[in-house]
Order: sequence, then C-alpha cells, then structure tokens
Amino acid sequence: MQTPAILGSLQIPVTAAPASVAWINTLVGQTLEATLEANLPEGLLLRLPDGRTLQAQGDLSFPLGSTLQLKALPLPEGAGVRLQVTGATQPPTPALLAPLVQGEAAQLLARLQTDQGSAPTSALATLLRGLLQAGPTAPEEPSAWSGWMKAAMKTLADPAQSPVEAPFHQLQAKEGTALFEVPLPWAPDAHPMRVWIENQEGSQDPGPETVHRVFLSVPFTRLGEVRVGLEQRHSGLRVRLWAQDPAQLQASLPGLEAELASLGRPVDIRLLPLPQGLPDLRALAGAPPLQAMG
Repeated sequence: MQTPAILGSLQIPVTAAPASVAWINTLVGQTLEATLEANLPEGLLLRLPDGRTLQAQGDLSFPLGSTLQLKALPLPEGAGVRLQVTGATQPPTPALLAPLVQGEAAQLLARLQTDQGSAPTSALATLLRGLLQAGPTAPEEPSAWSGWMKAAMKTLADPAQSPVEAPFHQLQAKEGTALFEVPLPWAPDAHPMRVWIENQEGSQDPGPETVHRVFLSVPFTRLGEVRVGLEQRHSGLRVRLWAQDPAQLQASLPGLEAELASLGRPVDIRLLPLPQGLPDLRALAGAPPLQAMG
C-alpha cells in the first residue's frame, strides 16, 4: 500500500480552542476535506463541508479557496490534533484571468490560421500569411515587427475579435497597465513575445512627472531569451537589456545607444545577464518598477 505524500502540516492545540476540545478530539483518525478560507494572525481558517470552521496553526503554500484533503492525527500527550495535508486542489481560474494564466498567443494564432473571423481578424490573418511568405527575412525588418505587434495587440483588445481576451485587457487598462502575448509568425513553436506596459498611474513611483515603461520578452534562436526594459521620463530614456549570453550583444550596444540618442533625449543603457530559472514576464509584471528596471 502506497503512503500518501505529505504536502504540509497544521495543528490545533487544545489550548487554542478549549471550548471545542471534545469535538476536536473526535476528528482523530479521520480523513477530512476542508476549504482554505482565510489567513489569520496565528494560522489559517478552514471550513468543513458541513459549514463548521477550524482555526489551525501553521502555514500552507496553497491559495485561498483551495480544497484540502486532511488526515487528523493526535498530538503527543493529548495536546491536540495534527492535520496532515495529503492532497490539495486549487480553485478554478476565473474566466477573466484565463489570458494571463493560460496564455493568449496560441489561441490567437490558431484563430488566424483557420481565418474564421470578421474583417479585422481576416486583415490580421492576411498579414500573417504575408509574413510567412516572406520567410526567414521577415524578422530582420523592423517594420515587420512593428506592424505585427500593433495589429496583434489591437486584435486581442477588441471584444468583437477576441471575446475571451478583451475583457482582461479592458480591466488592465483601467489600472494603467497592459500585458500582451504576441505569437511569432516566423517561429510558431517558440515561446511568444510578451509585452508589459505601465504608465505613471499604474506604477509605485510617487513622482509627479509622467513615466511610461515597457518590458518585452523575446525568444531568439541563437541568442535565447532577451528581455528589454524601457523607461521614458522627461529627463531621458533608461534602457535595460537582459540576455542569457550578454557577450553576444555587447558589440551592438554602441550602435543601439546612438540610434536611441538620435531621438533627442539622454540615454542610459545597460546590458545585464539574464539569471537562469527566472519566471516569465507574466510573473514579473507586477514587480515594483525600480526593482524590475534594475
């Protein structure tokens, strides 16, 4: 017989619930199911299927709303009950957050390949076919990147074209932020390009000036993942490049800095190594701006 894995442990000392000692002791030896209801100053609040609640000491890594399978064991010398977590089911993801959790690039690419949509979607599908026909030279053209990004993001934010994704983007817009996943026509099996945008109202910067930030995560065949952070202020432009192998981009840095400086503002550009095992841009999107920019 296989022993269930222990995912965590809580305890209910009799001293913490003197009025319920008799009932708590009846739990010993039982297998329970409970919902993780709330975080308390000294532990967690669990709700049983019959509506009764338990206050248990300890901490778990599961989100609120998770359903827990528990094995109740006695603490030494009748001091209370230990609850071993043998299983956990996280709550279902709200449909509104599906683009964030499940990604939206693959779904958009699939819709475009079938070309079953109204005029705007069909226009994007036509652009997709043009990029595919251009072959490996397409990614080398800045206009190809710019045109595809703008058209894809516009489609994802349009309720008529993207009824699943658009409500998420509308909610973000109210907070002054945006997160898009854009498929790469020339590398459909690669990770998508991820774009995070925030303005002053969506950041934690208390300054009065208008600040715009854009973070991009782009997968390249030879370079691997490259992340770019752009911060525009009245005082100038800050640029951060993170690469798995910064040495491959070092020679391009002076030319990039000169091109950005031609826009008429001071440029502060730095090339940094991209740490291994870093979460993708969806996980980092909500990080404090100064921390994200380095």
